[in-house]
Amino acid sequence: MDRGLLLSKMFWNLQANWHLRHRPDAPTLSVQDTVKGLQHLLLTEQGALLQHTLQRASARCVSLEVLSRLDIALYQEGIDQRVWRAQATLMDGTTQCFGIIVARAPGTSSLLTQGDFAHLQTLHAQQARYCVTPYVCGTAPVAGGVAAYTVEWLEDYKELVFEITLDGGVFLINAHGAHRRFSPPASRQIWRRLVEILWWYPQLRGVNIQAGDFVGRAQADGQVELKLTTARALAPEATPVEQIHAILGCLITASGYLSDGQQPFQRQMPREAFLSRMQAVLRRRFGDRASALAQRQWALWQSGAFAQQEDWLKEDCLLATYDRWCTDYPARLAWQKTCQYWLDYAAAVQAGRLPASWWFPAAEIAPGLDRLAPQGVPPSTGRRAQP
Repeated sequence: MDRGLLLSKMFWNLQANWHLRHRPDAPTLSVQDTVKGLQHLLLTEQGALLQHTLQRASARCVSLEVLSRLDIALYQEGIDQRVWRAQATLMDGTTQCFGIIVARAPGTSSLLTQGDFAHLQTLHAQQARYCVTPYVCGTAPVAGGVAAYTVEWLEDYKELVFEITLDGGVFLINAHGAHRRFSPPASRQIWRRLVEILWWYPQLRGVNIQAGDFVGRAQADGQVELKLTTARALAPEATPVEQIHAILGCLITASGYLSDGQQPFQRQMPREAFLSRMQAVLRRRFGDRASALAQRQWALWQSGAFAQQEDWLKEDCLLATYDRWCTDYPARLAWQKTCQYWLDYAAAVQAGRLPASWWFPAAEIAPGLDRLAPQGVPPSTGRRAQP
C-alpha cells in the first residue's frame, strides 16, 4: 500500500486507557519519539510488518487495501518497555486487535525485548494453550534502533497481581476499569493453576508471578483462565527435580516478605519484630500509610491467615504437579509420578545436591503427600483437555 495512504489511516492515542506500572527513568525515549519510530516500522516495505501481523491475528489472508483505520493507544508504561494496544478496523466493519511491545531505549532494554520475543516463540511452539502468541519482531528506526514486536492481544484477560496487604495475600485483577479482588480460596485456585502451567514449560526461568507475567480471565463458573505474557529467561530443559527447585523459587506468600530468604518465617514472631519488618516492606509503596497497614497485617498474622496461606501453597504445589500429569496419564500413575518427583527432590535437598527452599522444608514433603492421598489418589481438577 502507498506509504502516504497507509499513514493517513493511523491514529495515535497517547493519553486514554493507559496506566503507569513503574515510574520510568529519565534517560529513555519520549513517547513522541517512540511513536515516530513505531510509525516508521509499520510503514516500511509497504506495511509488511503490519500486514503479516494482521494475517497472524486474523488467521486468514488480509490485504492492507481493506484496512479502514488503525487506532493505536498507549496502554502501559513499564521499566524496560511500553505496551500499546492496536485495533485495526476493516472496511467490512470487523475489527482485529493486537499488542505492540516496544523497548523504552536502545541497548539493554532493546536486547531484553528481542529476547522476550524469541522466548515466547519457543514456549508457544512447545505449548500454545498457556502462552500468548507472538507475531512479528522488528526494529523501530529511532535512537539508533529499538526492538519492537507485535503480539496477540487478549481483550478479556487482565493483568494479575499478588497483593500482600489484603487478607494475608490475595490476587487482584489490575486493569483500568476492571479491578477485581479474589478471595483467599479463589487465590488458592489461581496459585494451583499457575504452578500447573509452570510444569508445562520446564526451561522457563525468572518468572514474576506477583506482578504482570500472567494475565487472567474470570469464568462464569468462578474459575480463572491464565496465560503467560512474558518470558524473561530460558534455561536448558531441566529434570523434574530441578524444575521443582525452580518453581519453588518463583512462588511467594505474604509471609515471604517477613523471611530472610534463607529460613521459613517464624510463626511465633514477636509483635515488635513483625511490625518492624512489615513496615519496612510497606513503606516503599505506601509511605506514611505503612504503619497503619502494618497494624492491620498484624491482626491477620495473629488470626493465622499467613500460616494458613503458606500451608495451602505447599499443598497446591503438590496438587498442581498431579494436575499436570493427569493430562498425560491415568490418575493413579499421575499420582505415582507426582510422588516420585517430589520425593526425589526432597532426597536431593537432604543430600545437599540442591539448596533448600526457604518456605517449603524438604522434611514436610512426604507427610504432605500422605495427607493429600490417604486412600489412593486425590481428586483431579477435571478441567484439562488434551493439548
